[in-house]
Amino acid sequence: MPKIVDHEQRREELGAAVWRIASREGLDAVTIRGVAAESGWSTGALHHYFHDKEQLLLFAFQTVADRVNRRVAAARDTAGDSLALTRALLALGLPVDEERREETRVWFAFLGLALTRPPLARAQRLAYQAWRRLVADALRDAQSEGDIDETVDVEREAAGLVALVDGLAVQAMFEPGGPSAKRQLDLVDARLAELRHAAAGPIASSG
Repeated sequence: MPKIVDHEQRREELGAAVWRIASREGLDAVTIRGVAAESGWSTGALHHYFHDKEQLLLFAFQTVADRVNRRVAAARDTAGDSLALTRALLALGLPVDEERREETRVWFAFLGLALTRPPLARAQRLAYQAWRRLVADALRDAQSEGDIDETVDVEREAAGLVALVDGLAVQAMFEPGGPSAKRQLDLVDARLAELRHAAAGPIASSG
């Protein structure tokens, strides 16, 4: 009787192997031969899934995106209100623990590769668009809940907040003595607090 192949399980196994290599050795080591050795498969078996390294790199990128998507789902389930969800969505991009530092290292490596690989550049562009859209939707919900003034341009704020997180991640990863995890979150919280205060109107002077 022919063996039934569970393709979804195989892709999960491949995703895990790709992630281990990328986080341990960098993207240069993500080759069909390297993934075959890591996963215990033959290179011939991998060629059923990937015709070349470009397809493999896109798959590697998707493994990072899938990890983030699982966190997005968890954030939606646990956030108390829409501003709390906004914070959780932004914190996904901050290297505040070792796991997210690894993800950030791999993410920035993909940014470098995307400069010369249009399919990868498109995948990253779509990922950023999706991230900004999630943040904008959460801010829009916060408006409907009365936590942010209705005059706030949520699309612009979402773009600015994602840019803030990207900048903090760069500093934390590459600048000696860059912002600590607490400092990163404090700066995000400060901007969200400004948006919340805008909903309450001007703060009366005590003088």
